[in-house]
Amino acid sequence: MWLYLVAAFLLAVGVIGAIFSGGIFTIMVLPLGVLVLLVALAAGMWARGSGASAHGDMADIEPRPLPHTNRPQPGTHGTTSPEELVDARREAQ
Repeated sequence: MWLYLVAAFLLAVGVIGAIFSGGIFTIMVLPLGVLVLLVALAAGMWARGSGASAHGDMADIEPRPLPHTNRPQPGTHGTTSPEELVDARREAQ
């Protein structure tokens, strides 16, 4: 989205520069603004196209709620108290 703002600014500066000054300013800034505008349009179309095809209709997707329990995952030791952590560190030393 910010790329559109940059493209619009460069295009406006290029048109104003073409009207008032002409010369090398117009040769450099106007094509740069047009190029940025085309890249912004292509990037926007590509992002919308890839997002819609990968996720389908975005309005139908609802976020899943987070789990409410603190069950330890398989392979973990579960919750430990600070005393157990100190004892384990002492044994490791």
